Amino acid sequence: MISNVNRALHDTFHSVSKMHFPRYLAESCFRFNRRFDLRQMIPRFVYVALRVPPFPQRLMKVAELCG
Repeated sequence: MISNVNRALHDTFHSVSKMHFPRYLAESCFRFNRRFDLRQMIPRFVYVALRVPPFPQRLMKVAELCG
């Protein structure tokens, strides 16, 4: 499974930076956990994206520095 995640990350993101690695891994986990119900993947993602409040880029940068 680790090899599949690694391959998927390198195929999707041609260069994986250490700073953004947790985000890449979270996206892979999201996809992996929902792989059996592919028809619901996009509607569920849109539902979650619409429910999450906006997150300013300046706060993302602070979170990256702290994490």
